[in-house]
Amino acid sequence: RDLPTADSKVGSENKRGARMVSMTVPRAAAAALPSRRCQGSLFSATSRRNPAGSSSRRSNPRCQAMKNWEVMQPDLYKMLESGDFVTSPPEEVLDMVEDGKAVLVDVRLAEDYEQVHAINAKSVPLFQPIQTVSVENAIKSVFYALNGVKGTEENPNFVSGVEEVFRGLGQGQRLYFMCDAGGTCEAVPGFIYGKQSRSLQAVYKAVDEANVPADMVGHVAGGLRGWAGAGNLGLTGEDVDSWKKKAGAVPF
Repeated sequence: RDLPTADSKVGSENKRGARMVSMTVPRAAAAALPSRRCQGSLFSATSRRNPAGSSSRRSNPRCQAMKNWEVMQPDLYKMLESGDFVTSPPEEVLDMVEDGKAVLVDVRLAEDYEQVHAINAKSVPLFQPIQTVSVENAIKSVFYALNGVKGTEENPNFVSGVEEVFRGLGQGQRLYFMCDAGGTCEAVPGFIYGKQSRSLQAVYKAVDEANVPADMVGHVAGGLRGWAGAGNLGLTGEDVDSWKKKAGAVPF
């Protein structure tokens, strides 16, 4: 992503489409911003798995900088068209999990997972609350706080977490990734690049960085909201009822 220029304004839209508060980035702060990367991680090229299944780099958490959605989407769509990568409705995913044919991975924030998640889902967060001290994160924290949004950064342990789950897969099992709303890598009216989501970003990073074969990854259509709306598929967590009320108040 291009860095803000002097006196440029940073702003975006929240989930309801309302314009969020803009803030001016001072020249000095903009100059000090590092390039976008996995905060708190060893930022380097991903090492490839050797035949023994081990990696030469295991001493530090690692991941590559999150690529732009416009870069990810064409590759995801090619995988989908080839039939390797699949996107499945919640009911089918639950059947596969119960039959031992799939493992469900929830990539939402750890605290969101604790509040509510699909039964049998494993937590491997793609992002985490901002922890790294930097000029960039200080600006992000202020911006997010002004708009009542949680400030997050990439989880440097995501790739190693996926690798750990992948190593535990049985023969013929597939990794299914789930986020809040699912998204799509197919073009839809008004969205030529589909709809970006954390679960689709997770699929891309699993294949691109954790070396999970494309024919062993899947995506839950509709995410947790689709799971909850599909019937009695099973939710668990510390505060399921509150989540249901909140989810019901926000359009899918």
